[in-house]
Amino acid sequence: MHNMMNKRQFIEMTVKEHRSVVLKVNNQDEFFRGVSKELNEVYLFVETEEGINYKFKMDDIIEIHAIKSSSPEHIAIQSPSLTKDDLENLVLLFQDLNDDVKKQIIFSLSEVLGKQVIISKMDMDSYNLSEIEMIVNTINGYLLTIKTQDTFRSEISKLYNNMDLPQKTYLGQGLDHNRG
Repeated sequence: MHNMMNKRQFIEMTVKEHRSVVLKVNNQDEFFRGVSKELNEVYLFVETEEGINYKFKMDDIIEIHAIKSSSPEHIAIQSPSLTKDDLENLVLLFQDLNDDVKKQIIFSLSEVLGKQVIISKMDMDSYNLSEIEMIVNTINGYLLTIKTQDTFRSEISKLYNNMDLPQKTYLGQGLDHNRG
């Protein structure tokens, strides 16, 4: 499927360019963020903003995303290439979202891509590589946001029960929460 990198090649690129990465590791509920520093046959070495060094076994890395920034105002997330199975799993995750969220994602993607977007196993083959990347990044970004908010809420609620956290996530609408 389209000239794509495998996970190892993608990680090698992040190390070569000392890119900021966000990764998910087996048996860990949280995502890790840092800069790819070194790679050997078994481990990826990542340094956090706090200067803490972690090593992650390559086989344990479930997801990895590189953060690309040409300016502080423009940040993009790049992922290694997806297989057909990855796309099918993403479609299943999308289908598990509630109807309002699905409509919001479809609406946003349709506006950005300038055409009606349908997210199904059958329709994913009809998109070109850049459209697939946009769809994947949007859905993964939403899922990452929700997962982070859920983790954050549960951890914070243990410490600060009276904190007023947002109860709804708005995709592509900034701070204007009155749009629907």
